[in-house]
Amino acid sequence: MSALFTIYRSSAGSGKTRTLAKEYLKLALQSRAGYFKHILGVTFTNKSTQEMKDRILAYLNDFSLGVQNELSKELQDELRLDPQTFQNYADEVRAQLLHNYAQFSISTIDAFFQKVIRSFTREAGLAGDYRLEVENDPIMEEVIDTLIDELGNNELLTDWVIKFAHQELENERAWDVRRSLLEFSRQIFRDEFKAIEGELNERTSNPEFFRNLLAELVKSKQSFLNTVRAKATEAIKLIMANHYTLDNFKYGGGGAFSYLIKLSKVESISDFNEKEKGKRAEGDYQVSANWPAKDFANKKALQELAESKLIPLLNEILDFREKNYKVALSAEVVMSNFYAFGLIADIARKLNDYKNENSIMLLSDAPYFLNGVIQDSDTPFIYEKVGSFYKNFLIDEFQDTSRMQWENFFPLLTNALDQGDRSLIVGDVKQAIYRWRGGDLSLLQQEVESLIGK
Repeated sequence: MSALFTIYRSSAGSGKTRTLAKEYLKLALQSRAGYFKHILGVTFTNKSTQEMKDRILAYLNDFSLGVQNELSKELQDELRLDPQTFQNYADEVRAQLLHNYAQFSISTIDAFFQKVIRSFTREAGLAGDYRLEVENDPIMEEVIDTLIDELGNNELLTDWVIKFAHQELENERAWDVRRSLLEFSRQIFRDEFKAIEGELNERTSNPEFFRNLLAELVKSKQSFLNTVRAKATEAIKLIMANHYTLDNFKYGGGGAFSYLIKLSKVESISDFNEKEKGKRAEGDYQVSANWPAKDFANKKALQELAESKLIPLLNEILDFREKNYKVALSAEVVMSNFYAFGLIADIARKLNDYKNENSIMLLSDAPYFLNGVIQDSDTPFIYEKVGSFYKNFLIDEFQDTSRMQWENFFPLLTNALDQGDRSLIVGDVKQAIYRWRGGDLSLLQQEVESLIGK
């Protein structure tokens, strides 16, 4: 399998376009008879698609005219062809390409997914008159307008938008809340969101979901804080009942006593982080001799109190924190971003309603849509109409491929390799220009190699 699949990790100026063009030409010239129809080249922009097509045709034109260069010599050697035969083959392939240009399959990844979806609209349950929208923003502008129209009538939504606007102003961002909401809404097109969108829509369909969730979060946070404060206050009362003061304790500022006072007033879960938990609390304060000040006259009595009651109470606090801190902190973090969670869920729901009402599918939904259909199948039926036609896959700019896009391509590649057909991917992790679209660098760096080979 490794001999059939090549990962070419390029760098700027290393000739990756030449590498892809060479592989395409080698496959097309090797079989001829219209074999180019079985080769799919995948890029990420329309510009690079056209550049690749132009490059391939330019090479073929030179070859058919008998122009000898470094690439022609490489191909002749690898295909074991003499110059005249090579020239004839090149002329034949060039003619086939020009006469069947529509089947010259160098395509953007989005255009390929669009082609796949259109090939099985009936099987997918899509309306015959549905339309596939390439641009998200015009659709989202209408969705945001619908959301804004509800302000004032929807109390919860209005509260979220007000908090969102305040956050934008505090961060010195644009005052135009409509434009800010449009920018914010782009989060729903990220793969990370798409992976949970179905479950999110199901959970939030209950009108009481957000109120119930917020009540649970508040309860989790307050329960943690109340427990810590109560135990710290209990220890402080014992200290004060024995008429001890801050000056009676070791370390400047009251030592263990000062630490307990701080815990008794804690207002935020994050205030009780690893740093604030303190090395002394788990180290020095575990030894009763480290509680009283060095020159305190009633040192022995304070040590006994620390040994019998104060240290056990301190450890109850530390043990409680160890078991409950992560959950309580998560609740606090979610509460601080609750308006964003509510907004994104509402925008996603309104977008789905808009798409259903207008028989629309966004091109950005295509990878996730196909991913849901493919699931764990090795030979997904959706590719039988389109994918099985291709035998070789040449993927450019692979560093910009998202995990979901890769999962959609994976069955095609493995099927081709199982049939003994070659494929190639090219990429450079230093040139990840589409990170905002979910490009996953780890795929090129390691994962693809471990899954398929090199």
